[in-house]
Amino acid sequence: MTTQLKICGIRSLSEIQELKDLPIDYFGCIFAPKSPRYVSVDLAKDIVTEIHSVGKLAVGVFVNTPIHELQQIQQQTNIDILQLHGNESVEDCSTLHSAGYTLWKVFSVYDILPDITPYQPYIQYPLFDTKGISEGGNGTRFKWEILKTMSPYSYVLAGGIEATHVPEALTYHPAVLDVNSKVELHNRKDRSLVIDLIKNI
Repeated sequence: MTTQLKICGIRSLSEIQELKDLPIDYFGCIFAPKSPRYVSVDLAKDIVTEIHSVGKLAVGVFVNTPIHELQQIQQQTNIDILQLHGNESVEDCSTLHSAGYTLWKVFSVYDILPDITPYQPYIQYPLFDTKGISEGGNGTRFKWEILKTMSPYSYVLAGGIEATHVPEALTYHPAVLDVNSKVELHNRKDRSLVIDLIKNI
């Protein structure tokens, strides 16, 4: 198995068009209103259509969104995966899993891993990101050595990942690298920065 790549924080159709030929597995749209990369449902519909047209999967990032609203947005946009970045409970994940949704549940960490066991029957992957104040990511790293206890290719790794960090990140065998702010230039995803990162995978 090899580590896959997700580029998160997509805000425009043109970003997908510029990156569509690169070996990227997932593109993410952020539905957290407080995020600087927030996209509306109407814009997300068009972005997800473009993502699917180039053969990639679409991930929607949500922070404490009510279940009925999550379901509405998924139906409206046709996103493939719900990434839950808030305080969603095991019961919330069970409900969504039973309804057929694919889930990534985010756990904000720094130097210790939480007990994710109760969530595991209901999620495809846990996603480990750095504790911080911003909704939907903070662009900084946590202490990756705590990942040594995780099974290979069983989780998503996020948090301040840039090209120079990739070789170290890969030694922990994440299923997916989730990259956002470190491949941006002038508030949009930059093809050359993405290519530099991919060269290290």
